[in-house]
Amino acid sequence: LHPIMPFITEALWQRLPGRTEGASIMRSAWPRGAGQAMDAAAERDFTLVQELVGAVRQIRAEYGVEPGKSVNVRASQAHAAFRAEEGTIMRLAKIGSLTYGPALAEAGANAVLADGTSLYIALGDLVDVRKECERLGAELGRISGLIDAQQKKLANEQFVSRAPAAVVDGERAKLLQFEQQAASLREKRQQLGC
Repeated sequence: LHPIMPFITEALWQRLPGRTEGASIMRSAWPRGAGQAMDAAAERDFTLVQELVGAVRQIRAEYGVEPGKSVNVRASQAHAAFRAEEGTIMRLAKIGSLTYGPALAEAGANAVLADGTSLYIALGDLVDVRKECERLGAELGRISGLIDAQQKKLANEQFVSRAPAAVVDGERAKLLQFEQQAASLREKRQQLGC
């Protein structure tokens, strides 16, 4: 740390308007925010933009889209926030084009934002759909085997009656998690047209 830096900070603070003579930054209270600076609409718009970027990044990661490739996104609603921040959205999510309207009939991925806006990303040119269908099918088969094993374990009256309640509850939670994963995989396969 440079020895002059604290003095520069103090000198700048002394020149700010509204400071009393002889007051020091070292003994002053932390500044409070002004209420008029709050903007609920701007926060809502920013949250929508943030959600869109996050959803596109999530889909890119799930389907293994290479980082250098752009994706084409279609949003069901043309929010003013999307239009105002289109350049930022396209840069942050690596989007080639952002259009508005209903989802297309091609193989692709979908996401729904908190406000109900649906997103569609065409994956035909970005991933080998046949290969991705095979991979998702193999994963679904593996999860289905785990579901069968959990169902058999929980159907065993000796296990359920002798095991502590916490262990049985844990096994039921595992079964629920496996079923949710299977449903997600089926949905992805359906989106790709497998």
